[in-house]
Amino acid sequence: MNREKIAEHIFYFTFVSWCFFDIILRTAFADKINVLFRADYKYSYFDINKIVDVSVLVLLMIVIIFLQHYSHKELVILVVVTMFFLIGTINADNNYLISMLLFIVAAKYADMDRIINLYFYVLLIMIPFVIVMCLIGVLPDNILYRGGLVRHALGFEHPNRLGMRFFQLIACLCYVKKDSAHNFIKYLIMATTAYFVYKVPNSQTAYIGIMLLFVLVLIRNFYDKRGISKNRLMRVMATGAVSINVFSVFISFFNPKKNAVYMAIDKFMSYRFLFGNKMIRYYGVSIWGQKVDTIVKDRKYVGVYHQWYLDNAYLSVLLRFGIVVYIIFTVLIAASLFYYVKQENYAMVAILFTYSVYGIMTTGFYMMSHNIFLLTIASPIYMKTVLRNSEHRHRRFKISWGM
Repeated sequence: MNREKIAEHIFYFTFVSWCFFDIILRTAFADKINVLFRADYKYSYFDINKIVDVSVLVLLMIVIIFLQHYSHKELVILVVVTMFFLIGTINADNNYLISMLLFIVAAKYADMDRIINLYFYVLLIMIPFVIVMCLIGVLPDNILYRGGLVRHALGFEHPNRLGMRFFQLIACLCYVKKDSAHNFIKYLIMATTAYFVYKVPNSQTAYIGIMLLFVLVLIRNFYDKRGISKNRLMRVMATGAVSINVFSVFISFFNPKKNAVYMAIDKFMSYRFLFGNKMIRYYGVSIWGQKVDTIVKDRKYVGVYHQWYLDNAYLSVLLRFGIVVYIIFTVLIAASLFYYVKQENYAMVAILFTYSVYGIMTTGFYMMSHNIFLLTIASPIYMKTVLRNSEHRHRRFKISWGM
């Protein structure tokens, strides 16, 4: 087995292991494991999350440093991006972007189709497992209230986390079954999941994401039945995704209270732009990044604190990591989108467009735990490698229904 194959298999192993622990350790299981080792095994300090993080970091670094080959062009791109991301990470005291970048760099020989298939299976196993553990009393059901609505987490740490996992599952389903002839079953699953996400965790972001994917799948099937080219539609979605990013940041510089229409839209979106505007006025925008807290002291009154929510992912990148990192991040996302437009991969473009809308409403857009489709950034960076791998693509896992 050559170095490329070894790097590929180590990446898949690391990715699947990380996915498994990312789900299980964001429940009460993490506390149970830590208590078990500290009390029963007499460890004075034990943190399963840090152990997993360090293990994943070591495996990724082995792949990146010792097992992958880089062209001069790839090396220049990766060094420049890593340098600026590292500066932003240090100044922001937030490691989400650099963690994302490590996965992207290590995915040189990995096949995106297979990554999505693997993640689909992880979700298909782990989501029911966590819910069953909650229903039999092993995990708590963290219940929150929104107005008169009861929101259930069913074993997850927050109702929004439950909704997010189902949104990820549907996104993977749309890609894994993009060529399925059994569209009715796919529609039924998507509609049922959207209803569940709305009624049980009442996760607004996940519900909107699933419904948008539902509409985009319908549009694709409409185009296919009539033999209409989807190239223009894909270009519109790719351009729209980048525009959503830039516009959502631009509009955050204006106070919604000064315009009735803007305020009505912001109210529907749970005041995301209002809080974003307040944080812009409080922190300002830096070139190289800064530490941003959502609970801050009032600058005029002693003992008065404000709690704001920085839910717009694009604005979060700008405020936390700085102008330079925001521009690089936006360019990488745009390059990924238009790369898949050229590949005529409608399913991927539709999912990335949906995630762009998702990014307005939650910071999870730039976090690997929320968005494994960030790995598509590796495609334009390693263009020749990805194209070569696609010629020899093989699937070891397959789901089918019907005849």
